[in-house]
Amino acid sequence: PGQTADLKPVTVAIIDTGLDWRHPDLPATALWRNTGEVHGNGLDDDSNGYVDDVIGWDFIDNGNKPWDHDGHGTFVAGVVAAGHNERGIAGVNPAGRIMVLRALDAFGRGHASMVAQAIAYAADQGAQVINLSLGGRTLTNVERLAVDHAHAKGALVVAAAGNSAKAVKEFAPAGIPGVITVSATDRKDRRAGFSNWGPLIDIAAPGVDVLSLRARNTDLLSYIKGVKYTLGEGIVGPDRAYYRASGTSFAAPIVSGALSLLLSARPDLKPDQARRMLLNSARDIDTPGNDGFSGYGLIDIKAALTADPELNAVFTLGPTGAAPAMAALDSMGKTGEVSLATFDLSPEVLEAIRDGNMLFAIDQQQ
Repeated sequence: PGQTADLKPVTVAIIDTGLDWRHPDLPATALWRNTGEVHGNGLDDDSNGYVDDVIGWDFIDNGNKPWDHDGHGTFVAGVVAAGHNERGIAGVNPAGRIMVLRALDAFGRGHASMVAQAIAYAADQGAQVINLSLGGRTLTNVERLAVDHAHAKGALVVAAAGNSAKAVKEFAPAGIPGVITVSATDRKDRRAGFSNWGPLIDIAAPGVDVLSLRARNTDLLSYIKGVKYTLGEGIVGPDRAYYRASGTSFAAPIVSGALSLLLSARPDLKPDQARRMLLNSARDIDTPGNDGFSGYGLIDIKAALTADPELNAVFTLGPTGAAPAMAALDSMGKTGEVSLATFDLSPEVLEAIRDGNMLFAIDQQQ
């Protein structure tokens, strides 16, 4: 997009540890506002079950001031929507509007039920993108149902793959079908060693030495067990208002910000179209094609903005026959609409494509 003024505001729900909404590099315009509520009157004006939920909700303390006592949520929010001004950093989408939903406590811990409540709230309040830079080792039905509800409401759900260097299928919400699962890359554009992996990975984004906002009076990495860290080491800037950290938690909001930017630049896009544009424009960085380390590849926001919203995948089928195509289809595991442009393809290739219920443009290599 050429000018910030041309971008339509898009709501991104950050389900995390809360937000330092007084951060000097987070403009007031970066916050979502519940227009159905009258601030401070002590009433549930919009009858949604939450009193004075003007910028979101605190599901930990059951209140309307989801302040960040940990730093994680503020960091994630900054990646998406930090101010485009003359100071500090700039978030991915200057038209992003952060819906603040606190579902993790001051030590980054929470319950699946609270995360599910926050997902449902975000969907019901119209969030177009939901960022989940959190996770656990158990896939719960309550989270699955909440994600299904969000999809039914038209929200795109983005989840961090996790930092255990293990199969992502063992983790939630990253292992829940339908979420956009994000792995992390290092400075050399390769999978970061800590990043979870597997066929459920959709896309990769930078996740090493990410710079973002620091919530006041926090030192995020000092609260995480098992992390080798010296107090204050991650704090950046003369005003100590910024923070540097690594993790898939900080790769995920790059993807959430990019999706929101697509929707800001192209308000006509449907959620599935924005998803296709982002994934199919990713730059291949690992094993050719879709792979378990980077999914479709490394995010390329510039390419995504000009991608074809109707194209789901492009395969070039050579003289080796159907096996490579079928293997590629099997590794993709993505769904979409059926639309085939075929050139002398064998019946088994066509059957594999149709059984996969996918949208493809297939080109025969001569």
